[in-house]
Amino acid sequence: MKKKYIIFSIVTLVLLIAFVTSFNYFKTSNNYVEDSVNNQTKITKGISMNLEQTAGAGDYKQVTQSSWPTEGYKFNSELSRCENGSKISWDDTNNTLVVSGNLSDKCYVYFDIYVPTIADYCSTGTELASCIKRFGNLGPSVSAIYIHNSSLTNGAGDNSYRYAGAGDQVNNFVCFGSDAATCPTDNLYRIIGVFEDKVKLIKYDYATSALLGTAGDYSGSETPNASYYKGILTSIDGYYWNNVTKKNTWSESNLNKINLNTNFINNIGSTWANKIATTTWKVGGNTFDNIVKSVPSVAYQNEIVAPAENTTYDAKIGLMYASDYGFAASSSAWTKTLLNYNGNDANGTSIRTINWMYMGYYDSTISRNSGYSSSAFLVGLDGYVGNLSVSTDNGVRPSFNLSSSITYVSGSGSAVDPILIN
Repeated sequence: MKKKYIIFSIVTLVLLIAFVTSFNYFKTSNNYVEDSVNNQTKITKGISMNLEQTAGAGDYKQVTQSSWPTEGYKFNSELSRCENGSKISWDDTNNTLVVSGNLSDKCYVYFDIYVPTIADYCSTGTELASCIKRFGNLGPSVSAIYIHNSSLTNGAGDNSYRYAGAGDQVNNFVCFGSDAATCPTDNLYRIIGVFEDKVKLIKYDYATSALLGTAGDYSGSETPNASYYKGILTSIDGYYWNNVTKKNTWSESNLNKINLNTNFINNIGSTWANKIATTTWKVGGNTFDNIVKSVPSVAYQNEIVAPAENTTYDAKIGLMYASDYGFAASSSAWTKTLLNYNGNDANGTSIRTINWMYMGYYDSTISRNSGYSSSAFLVGLDGYVGNLSVSTDNGVRPSFNLSSSITYVSGSGSAVDPILIN
């Protein structure tokens, strides 16, 4: 009897070991799921796990690995499915797959590359500037935001938080001037960065005469070159920098006084105009060599910190600085002069393809050329920064600072899901 008991025990032990070994085999092969009805793990006929290879591209590859992806990926509930009607879902608490229905089903599970957005780090009612800084603290590889402190190589050194990189990789869109459920393209703006406690925006596409008017320094419209232009307008309205006195004195410009700080303000309405802070714009400018033939960090010093003349102008609306445009490119371009922004960065990549601020038309900046009384600076068709006669018309993208009290409401910052503000 004792011998039979021993033999029975040995057989039981062998069977137990075989079961555990078999279970672990299936587990490491990902052929297991949680049964949501009976709250236990069961074996399925098979699960095919597919991981996205490039963020947002939908280029999935079937993989075999010992565990479900828990970091850097997100379960795709729309693509994931089973052949014979079983339902599958993801348990965020336990980081595992749940199957209900026919547990001998063949299932296909898809995971997308997960890219964090500002929506993951901000809640409704939080000051927008604080949200951006919190998101920026994750580093540019996550947020596309660079903190321009003293330790940032080739940076501005002003402790600003600035977005930089390719246009389709920088989620810095804001809906401004509209409460529509789907933000109209004409109301899309992009965040240049946070300067002290204020968020600075620039219009995504060029302003039309419906917004800036046909008085002041309006010149007419022109069809953009489709080989460069990235927006959706069929024609772009042009404005002179200052065609009245023909001098590069910003306080004399009707583009400044009439089109930007009268018509724009009136056309967006008082509710939205009240969200804009009055800014002290640095309009003293500097020479061609000190700005255009300089790298962004030097241009910033010569344009903002120590301009040729200590001239300022207080107003709500202005234009981009030349250095704003320079720092909007990926950091690999910051060793190039602004004049050479139509070329390649240190890695051989076309700079205009890695600068979200580039729109492919002629852009006026607020920066004057102090070496010539009738010259200011512009962003050229193919991305360089160069000279501009103040009597030459260009596209205009208004820029301004939001009041520090503006708060975040919702949105990931993409063009289709822009940030909404209070």
